[in-house]
Amino acid sequence: MEKSGKARLALVLFYLFIFSRAVADNGSIPVIHIAGSDYVALSDLGRINGLDNSFDIITQRGRFYRGTGTAVYQVGLSAALFNGALKKYPRPVIRKSGDVLFPASFAEDLLRGFFPAWNITRKERLIAYSMAEPVPREKPPTGKTTPPGKTDTPPVRDRIGFIIIDAGHGGRDPGAIGRGGLHEKKITLSVAGRLESYLKANLKGVRIILTRRSDKFIELATRTKIANGHLRENENGVFVSIHVNASISPRVSGFETYYLSQNPSNDEARATAALENNVVVLEEKSHRKSYDDVEHMEAFMLTAQIQRESALLAECIQSGMDRNTTEFKSRGVKKADFFVLRGSLMPAALAEIGYITNSREAQQLTRASYQEKLARGIGEGLASFIKKYNLMIKN
Repeated sequence: MEKSGKARLALVLFYLFIFSRAVADNGSIPVIHIAGSDYVALSDLGRINGLDNSFDIITQRGRFYRGTGTAVYQVGLSAALFNGALKKYPRPVIRKSGDVLFPASFAEDLLRGFFPAWNITRKERLIAYSMAEPVPREKPPTGKTTPPGKTDTPPVRDRIGFIIIDAGHGGRDPGAIGRGGLHEKKITLSVAGRLESYLKANLKGVRIILTRRSDKFIELATRTKIANGHLRENENGVFVSIHVNASISPRVSGFETYYLSQNPSNDEARATAALENNVVVLEEKSHRKSYDDVEHMEAFMLTAQIQRESALLAECIQSGMDRNTTEFKSRGVKKADFFVLRGSLMPAALAEIGYITNSREAQQLTRASYQEKLARGIGEGLASFIKKYNLMIKN
């Protein structure tokens, strides 16, 4: 090819590049109106150049990513994680006609966070985006840079508006079994009911929700999904799961409270989590994938803030039980990887209220008077946590 021909080709390619950049950085996304609410479709967001995404049809989880920025969502939830920071929306992500639909405000947050150089304009039937005009900026005082989608503004923490009480096991899952065929599931349901009554009588202005009220089986991931489904704008929640422990030694007794961590406190904590996690063998095979979905699990793992709050919640619950039950020793606060706590987008703790394999403690666990003490202890712990939490969000 002659030099002049090569030059013309290079010029054409240059203009095509400039044109493609202009097209990529200017456009619009249609807004869909459904029952008075505005949504944006995944299929439309997926056409934006530079914005990658993935969606798992089995777990119903997905994420967007650009550079080091990540946004994670779950169908059915009114919340999403933007680089570990929790954001809540007035409506949940939904599936319709084979597509995933997001609240329009989610799409706006996504574009503003991942494309900070763009102007984002909300109109009646669309969200328009365009490259902003460059404006002179003062040199930042430090060399620190912020990844796409991340801001230096601390996340807003909302007041506690509800408590989820999760009675461990149920239905075809009896949980741990003690002498005489005593089932863990029966004890946890009874204590959960007593805790509900205590909280309704002593904690005003907070909704109390049980994951189960009867002897029915609920998958582990569904329990936190129920809890997350109650999240709303300007309102946070608390999740507490009630269980009874077991040991190969009949001498072991006492109560302890856990919060989620992939680094268990010790081998005993690891064994306790493994015992409670064994229920997954009773779940639908196709649903078990969610526990091995490491990529999404890490994205949905607790933010540092929620983990600190969960540790405080566990401490408050443990202190409450310690004050109200003198029959058996406090085994303290521990951390472990409980599947039932994974994915919780709120402070969460798991209370092991005793050992069903210790004959003396098992006998107490069946008594109404002792169950009342445990319920009061957990209830006082929850009230103490909410008081401390409210002080934290004021400061």
